[in-house]
Amino acid sequence: MFTADQHRQLLRRNLSFLLFVMGSLFVFWKPLSGLISFSLTHDYGSHIILVAPASAYIIYLKRREIFSRLQSGLLAGSVLFLAGAILYWLSHRRALTFLQSGYESAEILAIVILWISGFVLAYGTKAFAKARFPLLFLLFLVPVPAFVLGEVVFLLQTGSAEVAYWLLRLLNVPVFKQGFMLQLPTLTVEVAEQCSGIRSSLALLITTLLVGEFVLRSAWRKSVLVASIVPILILKNGVRIVAVCLLTIYVDRGFLHGWLHTSGGIVFYVLGLVILIPILVALRNSEKRSQPDFSVVDVSRSESLTGGPR
Repeated sequence: MFTADQHRQLLRRNLSFLLFVMGSLFVFWKPLSGLISFSLTHDYGSHIILVAPASAYIIYLKRREIFSRLQSGLLAGSVLFLAGAILYWLSHRRALTFLQSGYESAEILAIVILWISGFVLAYGTKAFAKARFPLLFLLFLVPVPAFVLGEVVFLLQTGSAEVAYWLLRLLNVPVFKQGFMLQLPTLTVEVAEQCSGIRSSLALLITTLLVGEFVLRSAWRKSVLVASIVPILILKNGVRIVAVCLLTIYVDRGFLHGWLHTSGGIVFYVLGLVILIPILVALRNSEKRSQPDFSVVDVSRSESLTGGPR
């Protein structure tokens, strides 16, 4: 529980941070409004509009832990603020030539760094250490630059085509693969960029991070859970391709351009979650086994230390 003095101190710091954020919204309204528009018009950016509310809610849930020890974070906060300001200035001036077309992403990254610096200035480094997950979660506000997105999509395309090919072989379906083309007896399909499932893949990644934060404790188990996402993403995409192919050949040709093909990402997002559950359960059980059990007391040992039973 907070004392009256701690409540007043926290209220002042909350007000300072709120004014800092409100000021940044005013100063950076143009790139932030562009970010909202991007989120509403791009499939792979649809999660962005939910990131800040989710981050704020996690901080609210953990508020007693995060704000239990407040201190000054002037040095660390100032360094972060300077880094964010410089990055924004360079990206706004289009001075970072290596970014190619990723200047808007760099601007949003700079704003996120500035918000984190404001948090450190207001509450200190210890509060930041306890709130690092929801604060770093804000990085999902940054749109994936086109040159990075292209590499990720290519990886998902390649893996999905390969998985679909071998699944069809396992099902004894005649298939010939050439690049991203799959040739079946009465059907030829191309594993295009749209088949990469980038939207559902991002949703599954974010869900996994959130679940890992609340269910697991150790950092390495959280890392294993997140790393398991890569093969799961490729597997679910491969299953989606195979399902569409088989339904098109043996049920109805309309499945090739139907809902399952064009908008069925939610179905295979759920499939990814189902595959993830046993991995999560195994990691959670291993964590429980590794924790010491203090419920069993050595009675004979305690009696010898206290001089016997009374």
